[in-house]
Amino acid sequence: MNWEIEKDQHIGGREDQEDRVAIFSKENSHLLVVADGMGGHEGGELASKTVIKVAKLLWEQEIDADATPINFLQRICDRAHDKINELGQKHNISPRSTCVLLYIHGSLAWWAHLGDSRLYHFRHRKLRQRTRDHSVVQLLVDLGRVKEEDMAKHPKQGYLFACLGGEEPPQPDFGQASVRPGDSFLLCSDGFWQQVSLSSMVKILLRADVDLRTRVECLLKEALVTGGVEGDNISVAVAQLEGKNNLNIRRSVALGLLITMILGGGVWYYFW
Repeated sequence: MNWEIEKDQHIGGREDQEDRVAIFSKENSHLLVVADGMGGHEGGELASKTVIKVAKLLWEQEIDADATPINFLQRICDRAHDKINELGQKHNISPRSTCVLLYIHGSLAWWAHLGDSRLYHFRHRKLRQRTRDHSVVQLLVDLGRVKEEDMAKHPKQGYLFACLGGEEPPQPDFGQASVRPGDSFLLCSDGFWQQVSLSSMVKILLRADVDLRTRVECLLKEALVTGGVEGDNISVAVAQLEGKNNLNIRRSVALGLLITMILGGGVWYYFW
């Protein structure tokens, strides 16, 4: 299974970067992590960094033979939660963090999340799944009192009832899927999904004229432009299983470069 995986982030219009995003890979397995820190500059940055550090540490250790992927993701949440609380007590602050984790092995994927950092699963230009935020506004959407498209602008957006750090032990929501060629997973902080519509995500992800690195940069740019000078931190990571769409992209880019070379670097480009 050939996975293409890319990530990007931007400080947005804020003075501090409290988001963190990471990708860890070995052989046929991958772990993607997005964390959005809360609790002021020092607390938020410390919390999100801790999530990444714990994920990296556990990823580099040998996973117990009896451990399931879900158990592995829960272990990351538990360890990060405890470590965040330890650091909070040490520095006399109250750090918190959201997190969304995606573990991929071959054509199978498992995920976990806490807070309002999200995972989207796309197939054939359609959204198959997205994680449900642990937020007041998500509850209002589920009750039919707020429309999905109005979530980002709601005055109570950002009021969370689950996260890493704090008195309550972490109880993440889990999901899993069998993946098909061409499927895409997108993980992001709220600074991304509040600014980029679902239709724009699909349109940019499935562009056939550029590689995944460029598409992720385009996604970030759209969030940055829409968010403006007061926009939040932005983090996004994308994993795409090579399929028809990916093969067409690579063939188009390669053919375009070849024809450009044949024509001596002129302005003629041809993509099929």
